[in-house]
Amino acid sequence: MEDKQLIKGLNKILTFEHGHLGMYKNFLDYEDKEIRRVFRRFMEVEIEHINKISTIIRNLGSTPSPLVESGDIIGKLFGITINFANIKDVLKAFSFIEKKSQQGYANFIAELEQNGDKRNDFIAELAAPNMLEAQLMHLWLEDKLKNISSSQN
Repeated sequence: MEDKQLIKGLNKILTFEHGHLGMYKNFLDYEDKEIRRVFRRFMEVEIEHINKISTIIRNLGSTPSPLVESGDIIGKLFGITINFANIKDVLKAFSFIEKKSQQGYANFIAELEQNGDKRNDFIAELAAPNMLEAQLMHLWLEDKLKNISSSQN
């Protein structure tokens, strides 16, 4: 993957990570104690992802695009709209987003690993834990959704 394409891809990921941060930043607004605790941790994970991707971009001699923080605005707007929804809708939406995030990371990593370039392989290794964490977050959200649904029946 060429430098310009790599930086563009990393900035795209960074924008999405800011959006995810915007989703979980309002963890205190939820009544369910477990959801508050888990969303607080998810917020921390998203901050870790943002810091890691930003560091990779800087180590490649570039700077994160100033547009990436617009992802946080999208997350905040989504947060406003979910205040009017029930918790099941929130969990469904967040689960869908985390699943798409995991798929996006998987595609990005596969593209990095195509040519056997050591630098790209190294970046793929750094991005792989983010992919795993997105999958784990998705699975937790799905499990919580099932538990809420079964307790309401």
